[in-house]
Amino acid sequence: MPIHFDVFHPNRIVVIVARGVITSDEVARAVREFIETGAVQYRKIVDISGVTTDLTQERLDAIVAFMRNDPRAATRGPLVFVIDPARNHWVHVFAEMTADERPVKVFHSIHQARRWLDEMLKVEAKR
Repeated sequence: MPIHFDVFHPNRIVVIVARGVITSDEVARAVREFIETGAVQYRKIVDISGVTTDLTQERLDAIVAFMRNDPRAATRGPLVFVIDPARNHWVHVFAEMTADERPVKVFHSIHQARRWLDEMLKVEAKR
């Protein structure tokens, strides 16, 4: 599968990297596998800058509904996407659909994404 994720429990962060052509079925399967890790409350970096996908609005709606139905949905941690600005427009739609559920941002650079997640960690520590 062209989607790989690493869970770093001590740092409470998940790094997901995807490359190449990815089907909507692969996206849905990766979401299910990720939820099963029990790390939904962790900070997440999703690098899809090298991805092309057939993800439709209907499939995106189904994935969002699946995520919302997870019992841990209320405790989801901050999420950043790293994208190629020339593709992956669906990410902006996903971010808008889920923005009220946890902090989410879209960046074009992994460095910007990491800086923002570090800021989110500081905000969480103040709570």
